[in-house]
Amino acid sequence: MKFRFLIFFILLLNFSFAQVPAFDKMEQLYDQQHFKMVQRRANRLLNDPSYDYSLVPLYYKSISGLQLAKDDAWRKSHPTVFDDAIRDFDQIQKTVKGRKILEAHHSELVALKMDLAAWTADLNRRKEKELSYFFSNKIETLFIDIDFKETDGKFEWAAPTNIELKERSGIIDYAKNYLGTPYVWAGQSPQGFDCSGFTSYVLLHYGINVPRRAKEQYENSIKLTKDQAQIGDLVFFSNGTEVSHVGILVSEKGQDLVMIHASSSKGITFDKITGSSYWEKRVQGFGTFLNK
Repeated sequence: MKFRFLIFFILLLNFSFAQVPAFDKMEQLYDQQHFKMVQRRANRLLNDPSYDYSLVPLYYKSISGLQLAKDDAWRKSHPTVFDDAIRDFDQIQKTVKGRKILEAHHSELVALKMDLAAWTADLNRRKEKELSYFFSNKIETLFIDIDFKETDGKFEWAAPTNIELKERSGIIDYAKNYLGTPYVWAGQSPQGFDCSGFTSYVLLHYGINVPRRAKEQYENSIKLTKDQAQIGDLVFFSNGTEVSHVGILVSEKGQDLVMIHASSSKGITFDKITGSSYWEKRVQGFGTFLNK
């Protein structure tokens, strides 16, 4: 009898730490930003008693719900989606098993927090200040007990010796003067910048007038391929529906992509794009105003 119990315990232990295809599929779909599909699958698993041993379905229901809450139409047709996601996430944080899941998905949570910060910043730019303030406070409270050890933006940029890049290098040298300047919604001065406020401020110093919003900067720029883009050109990012962020490239053609930009969490900073679990998959395209 004791031997049978030992065998059962070992099997149960192995099962607990084994990969579960249903969970792997949710993770894959979430990474591909198929949030509605993740919601459906998570709800299906939550209604299946054979998955009661794990909080992973509840975790994916919660974080996909937070992503869906950013969509005005979805939030209107599902008025409780944000509150439901907050409640589920809070439930996960209150258990030991749940906290282990959060630790194991740290990079996902870092990306989620950045997505939500970009969303509330966009609400503020759209003059929906009360809504932005409401969601920002809820989100800040939600993540208060999570240690977000973001990679620092330290990057020693040295101007290339190529004489043809001298003018472009000057743009980065000027932009570097504002490293550490805080991120401020709708900011476009040395007291604080948002992403497009920073790019427009830097380019204006060189007599180049560009539109104020990241989306409009993308639409009005000369489009480039990844292989064509280089120092001083702009790199644009999408939130899944439209361009929502912009930075200035500091890398030469063919090199790993690096940008200087206004990060909502770190202010003006350098960030690597190539190899980044957050930035690389959100690249929408490249554009320039230097040749206009």
